Amino acid sequence: MTSALGRRSLGFLCLLGAVGCGGAHASGKTPLPAQHELSSAQWDVHRSTDTPVVELRIAFEAGSADDPPGLEGLTYVTVMSMLEGRTGELSFAERERLLFPMAADIEAHVEREQVVFSGRVHKDHLSAFYPLFRDVLRIPAFDQRDFERVRTRALSQLTQDLRGADDETLGKEVLQAMLFEGHPYAHPELGSERGLAALRREQLMEQWARTICSLRVRVAAAGPLEPAFEEQLKSDLASLQTQACQAHGPLPPPSSLSTRRVWIVDKPEAASVAISMGLPIGVTRTHPDYAALSLAAAYLGQHRTFAGRLMQKMRGDRGLNYGDYAYAEHFVQEGDTRFPMANVARRQQYFSVWVRPVRPEQARFALRMAVRELELFVGDGLAEADFVRIQRFAANYFALFAQTQQQVLGNALDDRFYGASQPHLAALAADIRKLTRDEVNAAVRRHIVPGRLQIVMVAPRANELSEALLRDDPSPITYNVEKPPEVLAEDKLIEVFALHLTREQVNVRPLSSMFK
Repeated sequence: MTSALGRRSLGFLCLLGAVGCGGAHASGKTPLPAQHELSSAQWDVHRSTDTPVVELRIAFEAGSADDPPGLEGLTYVTVMSMLEGRTGELSFAERERLLFPMAADIEAHVEREQVVFSGRVHKDHLSAFYPLFRDVLRIPAFDQRDFERVRTRALSQLTQDLRGADDETLGKEVLQAMLFEGHPYAHPELGSERGLAALRREQLMEQWARTICSLRVRVAAAGPLEPAFEEQLKSDLASLQTQACQAHGPLPPPSSLSTRRVWIVDKPEAASVAISMGLPIGVTRTHPDYAALSLAAAYLGQHRTFAGRLMQKMRGDRGLNYGDYAYAEHFVQEGDTRFPMANVARRQQYFSVWVRPVRPEQARFALRMAVRELELFVGDGLAEADFVRIQRFAANYFALFAQTQQQVLGNALDDRFYGASQPHLAALAADIRKLTRDEVNAAVRRHIVPGRLQIVMVAPRANELSEALLRDDPSPITYNVEKPPEVLAEDKLIEVFALHLTREQVNVRPLSSMFK
C-alpha cells in the first residue's frame, strides 16, 4: 500500500517529469527519457550487522565549478534550498519535526566539484526516514520564500563571515582565486555578490535538473541493509532527472604562472596578518608522485600536528602563531578534528602552505621564514634522518583519516571520483613505505617551483606592508623571552632573506573587491 506521503511524492514527481507516470510531460509533447541504470562505478555498499545505524552518502559530480558565469553561487543556493526548503507538501520545519524523534539527520555540503547529501538513522526508523531523505533529492519545491532566505544567508556568509570575520579562510579563498584566475575554481562555493544578486528561482530548478541527476550520482551506504532497500535506493536514484542532465564536462587548464606574486587584501580592522601561499600542480591521487608529495607536505607541516618542520620552527621555537601547515591537495578540515573532510576532491590540484595569523610587526619575518624554508627544502631535499622519521610517521598517520563510517563512505566515493584501482588510504600507506629519499626529493623538484609561488596576505595597513616588501630591507624579530643562540643566529639569516619582489608582482586589493 502506498502511504499518503508516498502518493503526494509520486504525484509531484509526475508533474516534474522525474519519473515515468505512463504519459508525457506537462506540455503533452515531450516523452520522458528512459530510466538511467546505475553502473557498478556509481554504487558502493558496505553491509554490516555490527551496528544498528544505517549511513547514506550520496555524492554528485557537481559543484560551484558548474556555476554559469555571472551566476556564481547558483549551485550552493540550489543545494541549500533543497536541504532547507519544502519538498512536496512538507516544509523544512515539518521535516525537521519528523526527524527529531528518530535522532536522524540529513546534511549537505557543496565543494568545487562535488555535492554530497548524507543521512544517518537507526535501522528501526529507516522506513520512516528514507522517504524524507529521498524527497530532498527528488522533489524539491524551490519555493520563492525558501530561495530568498537561503540566498540572503549565503550573501551574509560571503560578505559578513568570510570577508568580515574569517581572515584565515578568506586568505585561502583568495589564494585559489590567484591560482585559478579565469577558471571555474576561482570563486568560493558561496559565489560572488553579483552572482547571488542575479539569481532567480527558476534558475535553481534548471541547475537541479542539470547537475543533481542520475548521470552524475555516486552512492555509498553502510549498515544493516536489506536487499529490498538497496534495490529501492538504486531505483530511486536511477530515476533522477536524465533529460536535462549534463555529464561532467572538461575543465580549462589552470592559470599559467611564471613568476612570484603577492596579493595583499587590505583589511584595516584586522588585528593580525593571515598568510597563505601555493601553486597549481598536475598531481592528483592517481599520479605516480602523489605519495611523494604527500610525504613532503607531512614533513613541512601536517595539519594541526607538531610533526612538521614549519610547526616546530615557527611555532615551537619562536611562538610566531598557532600553527603552520602544508598540503599536497585541497584540504578542508572535518569539523573540529585535525583530519581532512572527504568529498572535496578535484580534478586539478594545488600545493599550499598555510601560515596562521601573526602579529603585523612580525608578518614580513614570518613570510620570509616560510618562503626560505620552502626554498631550502626544494634545493637541499630531505636529509636521510628526516626522511626516515617522516616516512614512519606518515605511513601510520594517514590511516586515521577514516575513523567514522561517514569518512569511510566518503573515501570510497572519492576513490570512484578519481578512478582509483584500490582504496586510497591503504594504497597511500603502502606507496609511502616503498618510497626512497631520492624519489621524494626528485618529485618535490619536479612540481614545487618556489619562483612561481603565489602569496596572499590579509593585513591591516596594506599599503605600508606592500612598500616594505618592495624595499626588502631587514625585518628583525624581537622576543619577550630568551631564545637559544642557534635560533637567534638563524633569525639573522631570515630577517635579510630576499624575496626579490617588483612593483608589478605586489598588488593591494580592497577587502570589498573580493568576490564582488
